Amino acid sequence: MSWIQVSPTQYERPFDAIEVFYRGLADAAAPFNKQHYLISSVTRLKVLPPVEEVQQAWRNLREEQPQIAAVADDSGTRFIYTVPSPAELDVWTQETLLVEPNMPASHLLNILEPSTLFRLYYLPHSRELLWRTPHWRVDGIGLMHVQAAFFRLLSGQSTPSEPSNIITRLNPSLDDIMTPPGTMTPEEITSSINAELSIVLDNAPTTITTPTLPNILPSTTRFLHTSIPAATSTRIITTCKAHNLTITTALHATFTLALLPHIQHNYDPSTRGLPGGTYTGLNAHSLRRYLPTPYNSPSAAVSVYHTGIPFSIDLSTTRDFHSIASALGKGYARDLSAAQPRPIFPFHPQYVSTILELFLAQPEDPLRGSAVPVLSSLGRVDDYLDKEYGDVEVVDWWIGVDVVSRGLVVNVWSWRGELRLGVAWNEAFYEEGFVRDIVEGWRGRLIEELGR
Repeated sequence: MSWIQVSPTQYERPFDAIEVFYRGLADAAAPFNKQHYLISSVTRLKVLPPVEEVQQAWRNLREEQPQIAAVADDSGTRFIYTVPSPAELDVWTQETLLVEPNMPASHLLNILEPSTLFRLYYLPHSRELLWRTPHWRVDGIGLMHVQAAFFRLLSGQSTPSEPSNIITRLNPSLDDIMTPPGTMTPEEITSSINAELSIVLDNAPTTITTPTLPNILPSTTRFLHTSIPAATSTRIITTCKAHNLTITTALHATFTLALLPHIQHNYDPSTRGLPGGTYTGLNAHSLRRYLPTPYNSPSAAVSVYHTGIPFSIDLSTTRDFHSIASALGKGYARDLSAAQPRPIFPFHPQYVSTILELFLAQPEDPLRGSAVPVLSSLGRVDDYLDKEYGDVEVVDWWIGVDVVSRGLVVNVWSWRGELRLGVAWNEAFYEEGFVRDIVEGWRGRLIEELGR
């Protein structure tokens, strides 16, 4: 269902399947006072405007994108948005725009506790704005749209929205937009889900993992970022175009090559670095290009419009760049609305619910929790964020997520002509040196294969 007005000042709608998915993963970590996939993004400015101007822009952003202030009900399955009085707007601003005068984002992230609110941290010491939000509120592309809207308001390039019907500025669920009711029987839905997930389930016994430390309880998330100089990045992109490869495919393929010396089969340390096993998981696919207007535009920023599609690579035979890239590229190029192998939207809600069940299933031995690396691409950040908004100049940007599981979570993007590689991990399960070795190996393979 879309949003409905339940009182003169209150609107509600149910969570859709992908929001339930991320809420379920977040809630599973609640006993540890953590939140899996909690998004953090940092925008560093050349000059940070006075906090009063930032506060006003934040209030104006709520007027333009009111869903940033929606809350989950007690069941955690419905969004509630309340039109605020002036006093309530002040309270919301105080709760969600926080000032930390003496600490950069890199230090603050080590001590912040999770929250269900969409928050902005004002960090004058490092000229940074730290954006923190649960993943069940927004995806990475949506967050960049939110940031761009905020900077336009902060710089005066845009003005607060004129009062209008609030419901037109609240985004409907993905299920409501893209899943036509009654187009498949329950049997057809089950058959399609089984076919879609067969790649994952059939290869589960041979899936590779990265070796983890023998700890059970999660600790603090750590982040590591590296960049490729613009000139080298340009050579890499040019080579990709010459080989008809997307940058995402190339980055994922070289990341896979960097993993080969480290991965093991069936949690057996004696197999580390040996041929064999399958690299099996889900690759993130943005769904925004499939959506009708206006939901494919920046106006629908505060939403989770993506999904995960299975892939599997046989690492007993597929161990060079071009064969790995070919295997990954077929998946990344898939048209999710096409008849072959199947259009995903008619059964997408049930498909995502099934994946959540798989993710939440706990192994008998907690040391055998999933430790398969996950990679997600944000594309060209410059396509969403300008370098300058009037007098406001954005000089750096990065993104990462809190990790509670035993896996590495990888984000890739480009910024001002540089390819950026980012990895997040939980320090209970990996030493920084191990992660750094993988990232340095990845950077080296990327330049060796495509950047010379």
